[in-house]
Amino acid sequence: MKVAYDYQIFSIRQYGGVSRYFVELAAELSKCADTQIQILAPLIRSRCLSESMSRISTLGIDLSSIPVLPNRLVRPINAMLFRAMAAITTPDIVHETHYTRSRTAPRSAKIVTTIHDAIPERLPDHFSFSEQQKGLIRTVLKRADHIICVSQSTRRDLMDIYDVSPERVSVTLLGSSLASPVDGPADIGMPYFLHVGIRHSYKNFNRIIQAFGEAHLYRTHKLISFTGASFSTAEIAAMETAGVPLSSVMQVSGDDQKLSRYYAGADALIFPSLYEGFGIPLLEAMRCGCPIITANTSSMPEVAGDAAIYCDPYDIRTISDALIQVTSSADERAKMVARGLERAQGFTWTRCAEETHKIYRDLLQ
Repeated sequence: MKVAYDYQIFSIRQYGGVSRYFVELAAELSKCADTQIQILAPLIRSRCLSESMSRISTLGIDLSSIPVLPNRLVRPINAMLFRAMAAITTPDIVHETHYTRSRTAPRSAKIVTTIHDAIPERLPDHFSFSEQQKGLIRTVLKRADHIICVSQSTRRDLMDIYDVSPERVSVTLLGSSLASPVDGPADIGMPYFLHVGIRHSYKNFNRIIQAFGEAHLYRTHKLISFTGASFSTAEIAAMETAGVPLSSVMQVSGDDQKLSRYYAGADALIFPSLYEGFGIPLLEAMRCGCPIITANTSSMPEVAGDAAIYCDPYDIRTISDALIQVTSSADERAKMVARGLERAQGFTWTRCAEETHKIYRDLLQ
């Protein structure tokens, strides 16, 4: 069985959860004796891929160190060259890594696509999502011989919004490459809560700030945002309105090893997003022994299970109460950590690859 992953996600950005998913999936599937895996990405702009090319058969030139290459130039070149590469390598399956209107796979190949979330469709007030974009998704779904979703929640949303037949959609839960830190937990001199990732409006960071202020926990704790983005003017204004001293909220960035240390040292990951297709930080927190406060919506209960305290992401009081609850008992935090470590064992890239391998095999029968 020959499987090719296309160029799309590796043309768009250097890093990201979707890139990580395809890299880890390809690396795991490359260990299968009956499966030939190749990533066909003629012009590679992804450091996530370039750093893993020793593990995966990849056809392409690594240009990830040249950030000035515009996407509008790289994508059409990649599309043209991908067609030529696929015609020569003749894959049985092409797993599309993003959304393109035109088919690039050979007619002889089956097509698989992965849907990671339905955030724009479910949260139209937070995203500009046109009928044209929705039409693109419909085109991709219609073209696919099989569709993979990363959670049951995303699968339900997909079938509800796009009226896709259930038999065409499978779920493969994600894994995590993050491990418990070798150097021990981060120590910033006082307890802290941790938020991880981008702070788009649906991530609910402003309500986190308000809840942090309402609970008056800025007197004993810091709130850390682990991401590359500095605080916006609106976020600083939210801190001032909530009565949270600016010195009590920190922005930190770094590599996975540093992130794992911050997970391990936190009183809790606070992650009350309005919607998640999966919620990788939840899994990362469990793997690193970090208690979780998260929302009772979309995929988050599916991932965190009994290892989390849940809140209504639209209700500041319930977020505030959860913050107070998690700080009130060291014994309860220890129980949450133990439940999280046990639960995280069921979310591995090996399992994800095995389930995906079965989908590929069934598709070719």
